[in-house]
Amino acid sequence: MLLAAAAGLALLLWPAADQGGETAGTKAPEEARLEALLSNMEGVGQAEVLLSDSGAAVVCQGAESVTVRLAVTEAVRCYTGLGADKIVIFKSSESWRDVS
Repeated sequence: MLLAAAAGLALLLWPAADQGGETAGTKAPEEARLEALLSNMEGVGQAEVLLSDSGAAVVCQGAESVTVRLAVTEAVRCYTGLGADKIVIFKSSESWRDVS
């Protein structure tokens, strides 16, 4: 199961041809807006989002909570139109990098 999740995340990280020439390390405006929204939701904590045409990956501090995972999945689903089966949520490490 972890192998399937890792493979899915690797596919999400693969650069898509229609991303307008974005390079690694730059955030798409949609990702930044969704990160800001999720980070302001109760229990989510700091969030990072990767979007592609085929799915979304979210890493957040509150992912151990089933309630938070459901709320994040619903928010991403509403924002992107992706089905819940195309959205993966991972718990961030305890040593979350400083994003100031």
